[in-house]
Amino acid sequence: PPRATPPRATLPRATRSAGPCAPRRSARGINPRATSEKPPVRPAAPARPAAPARPATAAAAVRKALMVVGGPWHANERAGAVLEEFLKKGGCRWQLTVTADLDSLAALAASDYSAVIIYTTGFRKDLTEARERGLLGFVRGGGGLVGVHSAADSFRDSRRYIEMLNAEFLAHPHFHEFPVAIVDKNHYMTVRTPDFAVPDEMYHLQSYDPARAHLLAETTWQGRRMPMAFVRPYGRGRAAYIALGHDLRAWRHPEFQKLVLRALEWTTGAELPPAGRVVRCGLLGYGPAFNMGKGHAEWINATPGLAAAAACDRDPARTEAAAKELPGIRTFTTLEDMLKMKDLDLVVNILPHNLHAATSLACLRAGRHVVSEKPFCITTDEATAMITAARKSGRMLSVFHNRRWDGDYLAIRDIVDRGLLGDVFHIECFTGGYNRPGFWWRSDKTVSGGALYDWGAHFTDWILRLVDKKVTQVSGFFHKRLWNHVTSEDATQAVMRFEGGQVADLQQSALAAVGKPKWRICGTLGGLVAGGGETVDVTSYASGLKFEGRIPAKPTYGCREYYRNVADHLLMGEPLAVTAEQAREVIAVIETAERSSAEGRSLPLPAEVYEG
Repeated sequence: PPRATPPRATLPRATRSAGPCAPRRSARGINPRATSEKPPVRPAAPARPAAPARPATAAAAVRKALMVVGGPWHANERAGAVLEEFLKKGGCRWQLTVTADLDSLAALAASDYSAVIIYTTGFRKDLTEARERGLLGFVRGGGGLVGVHSAADSFRDSRRYIEMLNAEFLAHPHFHEFPVAIVDKNHYMTVRTPDFAVPDEMYHLQSYDPARAHLLAETTWQGRRMPMAFVRPYGRGRAAYIALGHDLRAWRHPEFQKLVLRALEWTTGAELPPAGRVVRCGLLGYGPAFNMGKGHAEWINATPGLAAAAACDRDPARTEAAAKELPGIRTFTTLEDMLKMKDLDLVVNILPHNLHAATSLACLRAGRHVVSEKPFCITTDEATAMITAARKSGRMLSVFHNRRWDGDYLAIRDIVDRGLLGDVFHIECFTGGYNRPGFWWRSDKTVSGGALYDWGAHFTDWILRLVDKKVTQVSGFFHKRLWNHVTSEDATQAVMRFEGGQVADLQQSALAAVGKPKWRICGTLGGLVAGGGETVDVTSYASGLKFEGRIPAKPTYGCREYYRNVADHLLMGEPLAVTAEQAREVIAVIETAERSSAEGRSLPLPAEVYEG
């Protein structure tokens, strides 16, 4: 059938069944004007030069996008603010202007915008002749159009607009979380994108002609397939429509944000790299501890666009193990020899902590991208030296903070982002117990850096992502009282104070005979406690009433997601999730906490952490 629209009778009561934006319905529940009415021909706007197709990795200056918002029911300017914040992070090459002025559409053809995002609702009769001519001429002449959600419920009296978008709102069931399946995993907008779930309005569309669109994502409703994202050419330009985006829960969803970013890129000419383009990765260190070398190789090989090509370890027994576990991989016993591989693009540094800085510097100076296992290094000076080398060589430098995608932490982030706790002002984190440490390199302070460099690095990274403020003071309390057969500390504590007055207290201990929850967070409207299991306990007054509930943790997929982001960054120029500058801040907090403990006073972080 030409439309993916269910009969009206199959839908529960639409949540917006009346009002100026509601479609007129026939007995079958479909607007009879959807495809039959042809308005009179109007003069076209002057053509713009078509944007040539460009590789995803091509260097590009910052481009401008116009986001037009307005109307009832939806996030409008708040969504624009979320998108603008996302585009500013990680080196996105877009400058966003958000406006509710519909007359800006009339001026598009003569503007310096590369793309326009439509996120309006209603305005049935408000796409005047001049506005319609400006918008359609802009896209037809080579501009990019990204229609989001209620763009299909806008300007309904302009059949040319509906035809260009290839979508018109019909109805939606009640707001709920539903799965989105990726149909084409080889398109620019959806490559490496997993199926995902999102709480949203599930738009049911009319005026959707599958013959005029390339379907990228869909969902199902009562056995029927519903398009959720598709693209199409329009004249010399390109149009993309994303049916998601009712409120900020969608706009903050990482997969939705990636779809919007990629829609901007694709509609302005971006294409995937050539089919054979692969980032070839070498593993520096293949030790037996947790078999991390094999783990990294498997995560790399599971990521389209990445491949494990080499392994290096000074122990021949370990290179023999690598050759056996990873058939076809090249093996080396020195870093110098591995760096002679002309087709080696990236090195994953899995060596002990005290070796990270020198070896990563060697890789960067040899022109290779670097992923370092956490912790980044031991000192802030080492971190700064690596960042300087990466900038000078123009190579990527990142740290394997894969725990950002742990399920309990993702649930906590979601609770905080939804405002259930209000303004967070106090965070407590704890890890440890009463355990005699085993003797290995992680218990040797000269090699590992100390106790807080292990799980403490993950916790510090978590805290710094939750509190988006600069750290002003750090107080450290480090103890060596019992386990003298090893040189790492028995118990460590770092108390961070932020420029907004927030306080975070991180404790890691091998002398904690009585434990604490992994997480305790307090805000102005609620609090949460989490033990690191499958649930997070929340108390919230955000609704005006007391709510107590147990929220399930989200799925954990950190290793896979980390390398997916690396591939997206190197092959498509997308923002890097874990930057070297973020990882340096983690090291600065840990190092400053130790100095604070030794000096018996609170200390600020080194100046370079926030100066460049």
